[in-house]
Amino acid sequence: MSERIERIETAQVAPRWGLLRVRTSGGLEGFGEFTVEGQLDSSEALVHELGEYFIGQPVRNLKRLVRRAFDQSFYHGGVHFMSALGGIETALWDIAGKVAGKPVYELLGGAVRDRIKVYRWAGGNNNSAAAAAEEAARVVAEGARALKMNACPPLAAIDTYGGIRAAVARARAVRDAVGEEVDIGFDFHGRANVPMARRLAKELECVNPLFYEEPVRPDYNRWLPEIAAITHVPIATGERMTTVAEFSDVVAAKGAHILQPDLVHVGGIGFTAEIAALAEVNGLAIAPHCPLSPIAFMACLHAVAPSRAGWILEWSKGIHYNVHGAKGEGDPWLRYVDEGDWALFNVDEGGHLALPPGPGLGVRIHWAEVERAAQEGTTWRDQAMDLPDGLRANW
Repeated sequence: MSERIERIETAQVAPRWGLLRVRTSGGLEGFGEFTVEGQLDSSEALVHELGEYFIGQPVRNLKRLVRRAFDQSFYHGGVHFMSALGGIETALWDIAGKVAGKPVYELLGGAVRDRIKVYRWAGGNNNSAAAAAEEAARVVAEGARALKMNACPPLAAIDTYGGIRAAVARARAVRDAVGEEVDIGFDFHGRANVPMARRLAKELECVNPLFYEEPVRPDYNRWLPEIAAITHVPIATGERMTTVAEFSDVVAAKGAHILQPDLVHVGGIGFTAEIAALAEVNGLAIAPHCPLSPIAFMACLHAVAPSRAGWILEWSKGIHYNVHGAKGEGDPWLRYVDEGDWALFNVDEGGHLALPPGPGLGVRIHWAEVERAAQEGTTWRDQAMDLPDGLRANW
């Protein structure tokens, strides 16, 4: 392990991703992701600032390097800092696995399962009940056995615009389209304030949901125990939380049953593995949030494969966010993956993906294609949504 970190390269590419490559003195390369959706410039700048801690350092001291970068920075945490750190950290795990000739999950202690179930997105964004049902049926026909969809449109604090009725109608239409054997999770996306989250939690029970994701935005996590107490449906949250301590607080408050760290936003594989351990020792589940690239997805897979709590992964193939700026005839989600590795993303009849056998992250990235795409960049921004009275809603 005489390899030293020589260079960190970054790129902003369609649809909305920030990707990076770490090169070593011996010519090895590892890949990571620093995506903060719609705010790539900020996280990219932090990658290069944090890079000063890493350039010239030996690869073998991975955890020490990451912790020193975290602890030496007086202002640490927050989505931009943690995403920049997570991108570098993931790339270093990729390199460490390649040096050892082993998948990352073996370096983390070994997998406790052979395959991991995935769920796909269906339901678009504020589409009609009929359109949501059609999309869900198509995704199931492509092999999905679990889905997630938007639970509701943006809602007023006490909604008087029919948002609850629209949410229930869409949920019923999707359940009728896919049948009882397909699992359906509902993403509230933080669109509901506490009163409406309570109502939705009861009204949507009629279609036997798999879970309720982010019933309120993380600013209001103190209300999660009350929401969890009024429904039998498991509560999931975490995509906008950035430290292990935040997850520990939610667990201590008994506010969630499924922890959903976004591996990029919590600082990478190591911190995600710590959150998985937190879930496991508390009898909870972990299902990482991952609407990003195959790099982040594979990193999530490695982080949860060694955890008994790691039961399902979000797979953003086909999600409407990830076709923004798409080029060519192929699947835009696989654009930067070496074609020889596309078969790694074929699900079995039960909707599972097998663990990748290759060293590191186990997926080869076509960096020349990343560099070509970076010349065009990406223009993706958060969607603006307004209520009928002109109030800007949390999209």
